[in-house]
Amino acid sequence: MSMKSRCTCLLFCLSLASISFATASSANESGEGYIKMFDKKLEEAQRANACKERLRRLEPPEPVKLQDPPFLPEGAFPSVVLPINEIVQTGKKLPYRTIVSLPSYQRPAYEEHWHSTVGRWSYMPNRIHYALHRLFTAYDIGLSSWYDFEHNMGLSIPMFQNEKSLDLYIVAFQTEVTQVYTKGNQVVVVGKPKRTGAVAITIKTGDLEPANKAEPLLVQLATTSGDEIDYSLIEYVPPDFWNKQNEQLKKQERKKDA
Repeated sequence: MSMKSRCTCLLFCLSLASISFATASSANESGEGYIKMFDKKLEEAQRANACKERLRRLEPPEPVKLQDPPFLPEGAFPSVVLPINEIVQTGKKLPYRTIVSLPSYQRPAYEEHWHSTVGRWSYMPNRIHYALHRLFTAYDIGLSSWYDFEHNMGLSIPMFQNEKSLDLYIVAFQTEVTQVYTKGNQVVVVGKPKRTGAVAITIKTGDLEPANKAEPLLVQLATTSGDEIDYSLIEYVPPDFWNKQNEQLKKQERKKDA
């Protein structure tokens, strides 16, 4: 092969190599562009799904009128409900312990843990329901339910878990509690209405003598003149709850050892 032919062949090969490299580089750049575009679309879809989930946590999917409470049915009242004045005049006065007293406390309109990015307490119908109430009741027998109890109120209170004598916790907003009475399946918390304040008290379930232990307790927040301000329904739990729980745990441990 002549020198001229060799040079022509070399130039041809170099041209092919240059074209192949350019094509590969272009294809590589195009592939990277597709990947970036896919990632962007995926990110947009994830944001859209996150927004849909947050909307689901905030409100019903369609416009609808909800009764109060907006979740499960409230449950039945005790079969016998006595007038508040009768309970105050003829009922048993209960000793109580004040564990929180914040006379100047102002309930917030919104808490950060109610935000839709949290989810558990974001549902607005629930938020409206709890905002309507000034009386809250709970037992310290379940951490999950206690967690909801505090977060729904927007107020944290001490939990003692007295294993020898179960406590019923009662929280009242905008009320100065003065006395507590009980009769039948009712507990009446008497107080003076105020514009501010939060108070938490405990009473011993052993001091309660419900007429029907299978029925719920009606806890009522009332003025000194006998007018109801708010109410809460809660099941009756006997004072030896923790003892029974400990006995069950011991039985389970004995079965495992056997």
